[in-house]
Amino acid sequence: MYLPEDIILEILSRLPVKSLIRFRCVCKSWNTLPNNSRFITNHFRTFSSIEGSEFLLVSRREVTTNKRVVSLMKNDGNDTFVDQNLQLFLNVEFGHVRLIGPCNGVICLYGFPDNIALWNPMLRDFKILPRSQVPRPSGSKVRGGDLGFGFDSTTRTFKVMQILFCISTDRLIYHVEIYYSNTNSWRKFERVIPANIMFINIWSMVYKNETFCWWANDWENYDEMILSFDMRKEIFKKTPFPCGIEVIGGENKKTRAILPIKESISLIVYSTKKIDKVFDIWIMNELGENREGWIKVSSIGPISGVERPLGFWNVNEFVLESSGGELIMYDPKNRNIKKYGIYGKRNRLEALVYKESLFPVNEDYANL
Repeated sequence: MYLPEDIILEILSRLPVKSLIRFRCVCKSWNTLPNNSRFITNHFRTFSSIEGSEFLLVSRREVTTNKRVVSLMKNDGNDTFVDQNLQLFLNVEFGHVRLIGPCNGVICLYGFPDNIALWNPMLRDFKILPRSQVPRPSGSKVRGGDLGFGFDSTTRTFKVMQILFCISTDRLIYHVEIYYSNTNSWRKFERVIPANIMFINIWSMVYKNETFCWWANDWENYDEMILSFDMRKEIFKKTPFPCGIEVIGGENKKTRAILPIKESISLIVYSTKKIDKVFDIWIMNELGENREGWIKVSSIGPISGVERPLGFWNVNEFVLESSGGELIMYDPKNRNIKKYGIYGKRNRLEALVYKESLFPVNEDYANL
């Protein structure tokens, strides 16, 4: 039976990466598909929309061995975590590593400063980024850093923005560099960062693949906001937090988290002091310069014995770190807590919803 080529491509775009790699031996045209930029993009768009196609990517530092372990759990109801083969790199190169992303199925590993890698778990494609040769501020010392990660669809380029916190004569200097995957090189970013990124900020996220968001505050009046960077236009945008949320700190030790939920940004406000925690959830669909875009959608809890939020799984399940450092999921509808026996050192647990893709990290995607 003959099928038109466009129908065949539509069928193949609905298959998982593992199957597509295995089917390369079927014929010459199928062999080249994983190297075709148009098919790579269409496959990611189509396959990621299929229900149950997501994975939960979990990073933890084991309590007994102190080793960093990264595991994947497929959204198929089996609740089985599979450890990824990153041990040598994670524990030799990095003292601590953050998982940033995903962006088009690619994860950025950050063991700041200057220890950065890109990783596609499905392709087992891994690349350590070259160290930047951009001159740093004279007479300064790097005291820390933060990272932004995203994709420029115009040039078909992954970009990594490294923001280094440099101390020079008792003042803080932001030194910013951007890595471009199509040239495998770094450039200095000359523009001023328009807000103060929280120095101990672990709450940051990729938004719709092309924008990166940080929790920040205004340089002048200290108003809290989401600071976002458009990877295609290479411009910043400030989005103030909604009115009416409790100030950070205070008697109840209020704090925040910003986490992705499907195609939206969620702001989670909660108290670190209380044993039974309530999480107020606000949603923003489009970044802008006003507070009216935020909508308070729910309050989850009270939940006893939890430390902090990690993300959303299947939209209606809340991923959390327990007070004992265990990965748990909470279903607000029936108030059930699911435990997985996955433990890590306190505040060293991370979880990301991952969607598989054919996007390479060791090739110039722009030229595929």
